[in-house]
Amino acid sequence: MGNYIKALLLIALLFLAITFGTQNSESVILRYYFGVASIPLPLYLIIYLAIILGILGGMAVDVYTRVSLKRKVKELGKANTSLREELDQLKGEIGEETREKPEMVPAQTGAQQTQVLPSSSSEPEDEEKAESD
Repeated sequence: MGNYIKALLLIALLFLAITFGTQNSESVILRYYFGVASIPLPLYLIIYLAIILGILGGMAVDVYTRVSLKRKVKELGKANTSLREELDQLKGEIGEETREKPEMVPAQTGAQQTQVLPSSSSEPEDEEKAESD
């Protein structure tokens, strides 16, 4: 069913292009800078050439962008592979270090964590005065 719809749309587009060409068949001379002029061409041909050149230009930009992105993906893939290898190597080194040093620092209990450290305030006398009042 989808192929029939595409075929009908293509036929309709061709019909519009042909009727546009027959309605705009007058010869036109394009004038450029410094008095340079083109040979007389039908108006529809000039419009069709402009459309085709626009499509080709867009395709060229798209191809350039795709090639650039593929190159970038390849570079990033290589960088990703080397970083993964480095990460695996570092994980292996960490694993070896923990096997060599089996003793671990004991975890602090709640009482040890609540120790009050002396104040580094430069005015300890003010605090003593406030407490005595």
